[in-house]
Amino acid sequence: MTDQEKTISRIKRLEDFARTQPASYRLRVALVAALGYSYLLTIVIVLVGIVVVGVWGMFAGNTFQPLLLKFLWIPLVLAGLVMRSMWVSIPIPDGKELSEDNAQPLLALISELREALNGPSVHHVLLSDEFNAGIVQIPRFGMFGWLQNYLIVGLPLLQALSPQEFRAVLAHEFGHLSGRHGKFSGWIYRQRESWIQILTRVHQERHYASFIFEWFLKWYAPYFNAYSFVLARAQEYEADSFAVDLAGKEVTARMLVRMELKQWTLREDLWRDFYRQADDQQNPPVDPFQQMLAGYGQPISRAKAERWISRSLRIKTGYDDTHPALAERLAGIGFDSTLLTSTQMIETLVRTNGEGNAAAYYLKDVPDDFVQSFDRLWREQIVETWRARHEYIKQARVRLNELEEKLGPLSVDEQWERAGLVSETKEVADALPLIRGVLSQNPKHLGANLALGAMLIEQQDIDGLQYLEKAMQLDQSTTGEVCELIYEFYREQGRQPEAESYRARAEKYYEQLARLHEGATNLSVHDHFEPHDLDDVTLKTMQADLAKIRGLAGAYLVRKMIDGAEPLYILAVLAGFSWKEGQSGKFIPELIDELASDLHFGKPVVFVSLDVKQYLTNTITGIPNSQLYMRDSEVGAEHRH
Repeated sequence: MTDQEKTISRIKRLEDFARTQPASYRLRVALVAALGYSYLLTIVIVLVGIVVVGVWGMFAGNTFQPLLLKFLWIPLVLAGLVMRSMWVSIPIPDGKELSEDNAQPLLALISELREALNGPSVHHVLLSDEFNAGIVQIPRFGMFGWLQNYLIVGLPLLQALSPQEFRAVLAHEFGHLSGRHGKFSGWIYRQRESWIQILTRVHQERHYASFIFEWFLKWYAPYFNAYSFVLARAQEYEADSFAVDLAGKEVTARMLVRMELKQWTLREDLWRDFYRQADDQQNPPVDPFQQMLAGYGQPISRAKAERWISRSLRIKTGYDDTHPALAERLAGIGFDSTLLTSTQMIETLVRTNGEGNAAAYYLKDVPDDFVQSFDRLWREQIVETWRARHEYIKQARVRLNELEEKLGPLSVDEQWERAGLVSETKEVADALPLIRGVLSQNPKHLGANLALGAMLIEQQDIDGLQYLEKAMQLDQSTTGEVCELIYEFYREQGRQPEAESYRARAEKYYEQLARLHEGATNLSVHDHFEPHDLDDVTLKTMQADLAKIRGLAGAYLVRKMIDGAEPLYILAVLAGFSWKEGQSGKFIPELIDELASDLHFGKPVVFVSLDVKQYLTNTITGIPNSQLYMRDSEVGAEHRH
């Protein structure tokens, strides 16, 4: 198992343990937290003890030994370095400090929420350029306390939310550190951040004393993270409940959904439209931050809102982040997510805030030069990407001109390339006749079927459905994307029964995909494996492709049978020695990457390294006809084993 798989497995066990024995779980978390302090303090005590004993020996023997005195400086310096690493120095967050002069309503809200939740004092309120809000606690004495609390509020967030929705956000943030949350939970919350800082510092500085505690931190930090992860996730649900208490269930639900929608807007619309300007402008505009702020305040179309909500609700809670996914957060506050599709809720979410945005409500004015300073900063940060886009479009136009001036007919691939270049450098609609031309010569062209179908239904042309259905026949992996497009088309047409049939089809596909993902990430000798079912032609093609992969010693193919889903193909490989940057070795990550990019299998497949997952070797190699490829130099070695 990989380190990540071990961590996830441990978290899952701890979730069950915390559910059945909450008191014992909290005790264990406290003991694991104390273990970190104990180790580091023990190291310091031992090192200082060596110095004390050495000095005492010199005085007791009444002899001055300069060489011994120089030697005793080493443990003293090491102790100082350990203490310095424990002295967590969290930088003060970036932002412009707000005061009564420019943010009296916001400061009044902070005071109200702090009192209601018995939360800590806020010493500084900073306005930032992020679509976020949070409280950062900076200890003045390393890990040991006297906290300065900074509340960071993003102007884009204030611009995007209504006053009541922003109130729910702040209630959530105060909930993390409130007296009602519990001092123990708040302490663990801070320790998670502190240990991250310590581990980061050790990795960055890597001074000669690192050997004393780096090995411990490499083991301890993931271990403590797993133990405290369950508590941290529970805190997220608790913080949401505080938002419900102080802002109401519907407002909190609306806040959670609107934040999702605005982030979709940023990814899907704002940045795309913004960088479109680079097509004709070599340098970025002088007001990128202002353009983003204006975009956050724009309404969202009903069709996009429904599509993005549907996608967000399908996202499952994972283990990369303590924040639960949207569906789980809504369920946690007792909000029925089916209400999100009601006309009233959708209309509330898609229009601009009728009560005004939180920025206008809570800020008297934005601090001087705040927007202009971030315009300058953002411009500096995006200039490289902007110019790369400009250069790409310039080259695309040159290539498009070459294709359009080429004598003689274009190949199907060249026609498809031309259609793509037209859609990127001109209007998407201009590519429509070119895509039809591709399909007239190759009706089974997957990309052309997808593109034409999507373009036609965007124009409310029902003829687009036949091309989307063809795309699903050609490649099953397009099912989710295509069903979403058809679902939205039928909804806009007012044909709800047809829309629901495609929604159900998409849900079934994603459920199967989830089972496949579960099967792919959890491989065991107890799984049900069967021989592959490839025909001779496909088998020989695949063997020829495998022979071209650098650093591949052997490959085995089996099927993992999964209830309720199509079989998952497992391609288990053995790495051979190869050269890279003047060194000989088994470069396993590079081998897997090359297989994933160069091997065109056309079926759901997972690549597994038997050098890493050795426990699967006997099981997979024991399946009849599983061996696909064995490099000649490895054949004898295999027989010797």
